[in-house]
Amino acid sequence: MFVFKPKNSRYYRGRYRLSNGPRWYEVALRVEQKELASANLQKLVREKEHELLGWIPAKPLRDAAQTSIGDHLAEYVADLEAQGASKKHVALSRNRTQRLCAECNWRLLRDITPDSFTRWRAKQNFAPKTCNAYLDHASAFLNWMEKASRIEKNPLANVTKVETRGRERRVRRALTIEQFNQLLEVSGKRILFYMLAAYTGLRRGEVKALLLSDLHLNEARPYVLARASTTKNKKLAPLPLLPVLVGLLKALHPKPGQADGKVFPHGVPSAKTMRGDLAKCGIPAVDENGRRVDIHALRKTFCTFLHIAGVPQRIAQELMRHSEPRLTATVYTDANLLPLHNEVQKLARSPLPQTVPQISVFSGVKVTESVQTPALAAASESPEASQLVPICPSAESGGGGGIRTHGTLRHA
Repeated sequence: MFVFKPKNSRYYRGRYRLSNGPRWYEVALRVEQKELASANLQKLVREKEHELLGWIPAKPLRDAAQTSIGDHLAEYVADLEAQGASKKHVALSRNRTQRLCAECNWRLLRDITPDSFTRWRAKQNFAPKTCNAYLDHASAFLNWMEKASRIEKNPLANVTKVETRGRERRVRRALTIEQFNQLLEVSGKRILFYMLAAYTGLRRGEVKALLLSDLHLNEARPYVLARASTTKNKKLAPLPLLPVLVGLLKALHPKPGQADGKVFPHGVPSAKTMRGDLAKCGIPAVDENGRRVDIHALRKTFCTFLHIAGVPQRIAQELMRHSEPRLTATVYTDANLLPLHNEVQKLARSPLPQTVPQISVFSGVKVTESVQTPALAAASESPEASQLVPICPSAESGGGGGIRTHGTLRHA
């Protein structure tokens, strides 16, 4: 290694080569004294050799370790905004990470440990889903730090999430067809909003952002266009419209010069307004099992209506704009409203056996015969047909068994 002063320059530069290869590196030393330049170059080469041997972290990691988490977080938030993240996502990322730093006493990167997070989580009274959301926001911030070479590895990468199945605090239910009709009868001018949400699956924010130019009502197949800038997954989504919706939307006549105005210029109903409408028609906002109906439940209602109508799973997933079928099949489908009983009755019209064996006992000799049971024979005609109920041996029949069919006990 050596130092030199370029022509027409006051400052020294240095050239050096590391022990791992023949390549020469050049660096600006920014000093005018040769002795000081040589000392600085020796220090630089010593650090590079130590980094090469793994004795010390790389300089970006060392610099990041001395910077406060608040400064890193400010740059992370600025990057989220530059990437076009929604205001809500940016606010949650900032506020929840700041809360974690304050309550876990995280000031520098070395303070972030799995134990400190799990101890903090154990003291919280949050719903399991909220606890997982805090972990997600913190991990997203630390993953960004890792990609930016500010830390070697996300320290929370191996922290497991809390189990949420069966522990949900906010469980939504879908409206039945009768309940939805009752809601429309009392909704007045809000009928268009409720029908758009329940017949397209649009979220409240997506409906609120709809422009008149997003309505394509004169096409052979009318649709409403959910713009990528308004959707949750940031993807463009043309959603088919039912004829009744097309008629209601065509009644919206924009004023001259307002062709690109909002479909709902005065806003959309709030959660409080919908609770009032539900109360008017006697529908409880929260049922006896703690399942609630709110504006987002209209999206679940749409998904459940699709399943009741027999729409194939893959098509329902596309209409719901879900990334995975599990969300469509379980989270957003209210299984309590599916016609399970009617579907089971279809077995009565299938090639399955429709008879049951009946065993009689005469002097110790068993005689088996097949008997057509009225319950199964009439299953397809009467959904309320009684089931076969096995009973205990009867003393009057000498200990023999029997099967009760429509209240009649038949003995051998």
